[in-house]
Order: sequence, then C-alpha cells, then structure tokens
Amino acid sequence: MTAVAGATARKNASRPSAVARRWLRRLPAYALLIVCSVLLLFPLYVTAVFSLHPLTEFLKEGAPSLWPSWQWDNYFASGAGVSDTPVGRYLFNSFVMSTVITLGQLITATLSAYAFAFLKFPGRNALFVLFLATMMVPLEVSIIPNFQTMQWLDAQFTEQAWLSWTQVRFIDGYPGLVAPFLATGFGTFLLRQYFMTIPRELLDAAEMDGYGHLRTLVYVVMPLGKGALATLAIFAFLQAWNQYLWPLLVTNDPNMRTVQIGIAAEAANISRINVAFAGTIMAFAPMLLLVVAFQRYLVRGLFGGSVKG
Repeated sequence: MTAVAGATARKNASRPSAVARRWLRRLPAYALLIVCSVLLLFPLYVTAVFSLHPLTEFLKEGAPSLWPSWQWDNYFASGAGVSDTPVGRYLFNSFVMSTVITLGQLITATLSAYAFAFLKFPGRNALFVLFLATMMVPLEVSIIPNFQTMQWLDAQFTEQAWLSWTQVRFIDGYPGLVAPFLATGFGTFLLRQYFMTIPRELLDAAEMDGYGHLRTLVYVVMPLGKGALATLAIFAFLQAWNQYLWPLLVTNDPNMRTVQIGIAAEAANISRINVAFAGTIMAFAPMLLLVVAFQRYLVRGLFGGSVKG
C-alpha cells in the first residue's frame, strides 16, 4: 500500500517537469512564430495609425508618431477625407472587375477540370500539361500582346458601324479589365485534382440514372467540390482585387480606375497623404474580412485534392 502510494506520488511529481520540458522544446518555435507575426502585422499597424493622423503630423520634421491621433476626419469629413475623393467609385470598379473575373474563372475552370478529370479524349494529358505551362508564364510576359489585343478589339467595336451601338469598350471599359483573366490554368489544376478524389462509382450511378455530363457536373461533382470551388473563388477574387499593372495600362479615364491605382494617385499628392492611408485601410478591410470568414475553405480546398492526382 505504501509502495503504491509512493509510486503514485513520484509519478504525479514528475508530471510538471515533463510539461515544462515539453514547453521548453516548443519555446523556440513559438518565439519564431511571434517574431514573424510582428514583422507581418507591423506594416498594417503603421498604415492604420497613419490613417488616423492629421496632415500636420506628416509635414513636421521627423517621422510621424506610431501612436494614433484619432483623426477620424480622414475617413468621414467632407472636403478633407476619403468621402471627398472618388474612392467609392474606385471600390466599385474593383468590385465589378473582381466579381466578373471570379465568376469567369469558376465557370471555365469547372468545365475544363471536369473534362480533364472524367472524360477520355485524344491528347488529354498533353493538353493538361499545356494548361499547367500557362502557370509558368508571368503576367509581364503577356501584358503587351494582351494590350494590343484589347486595342484591336476596342477599335473594332468603336469604328465598325454595326458594332458601335453596343458601347463595348476594351480600353477604359470593364471588358478590357476582365477579358484576359476569365480563364486560369491554376483554377483548372486545383479543381481537377480535387475532382480526381471523387469516387468513380458516384459518376457511374449518375450515368445509370440517366444523367448526362452537364447534370452530373451540376448535381454530383459541384456539390462535392464546393470546398475547392470556394477556394478558387477566394484566390481569384483576391488576385483580381490586388491587380495594379493591368488596370493602369488599359484605363485612362479616372472614372474607370480601380482602387489600387486611385490610392496610388492620392499618395502621390503629399497634401492628401493622410487620406491615402485611410483609403488603403478601406481597400484592405474587405479583403481581410473575406479571408477571415472563409479561411476554413482555403485550407480544406488546398489540401482536399492532395490524396490522389
């Protein structure tokens, strides 16, 4: 009895030391994560603080204070804040562009991924490799040919009498902003890998029930792949929202500028630098909320198709 009690006491006494050793082993990793988090969040903190400073804080000698002045007029004051700039128009343009690009990529990637995953046709693998190769081509390489194509299309729609009534503009218009990005090799690859994990028996059962390819895609494949679809939608929307070079190239009209270009123009004016910081926060906040709200889909969609390929 005494021996058992002594052994139990020694076991309980050793538990705190084991927990302490485990924490000590993890301490370097936790410290590294904390440092990385600080480095990542510090620019965001500086931007948020600077968006609450009055203009005089930027005009004085030395660096602006890293403690906010709580100057909410930068956001709301008429004639002195974001409300007096076309930021609302910039945000609307970015939202329209990002939404159309996202929908376009979802449609084209879903159809092509279904074909590569479930249909058998000559040259399927070679064509899929060609799709993957497009992921290795930077935007800067294709930007000039794309711009020349938009110029040609714009000229056709504005010069041809039978097309002029449509008022479709590929320069200074939404079609030019979205056209080069309606299809994506990355989206096709992501969805194809996920679709490959769907049991073939489900498709065979749908075929026995008289489903064609379109009904199988809509009623069987897409409901099972909603995590991957949500992942692609988030990535496509974020990528489109953060575009800078292409909208700068195809828009000359200030009313067609996106939020990234509009904020850069505001930042170039030192007398509006505080408003530019406020506009940056307004452009960043929706994307932050989007990622936080749908982060589970990002993780699930990225790793959901890693079992089979």
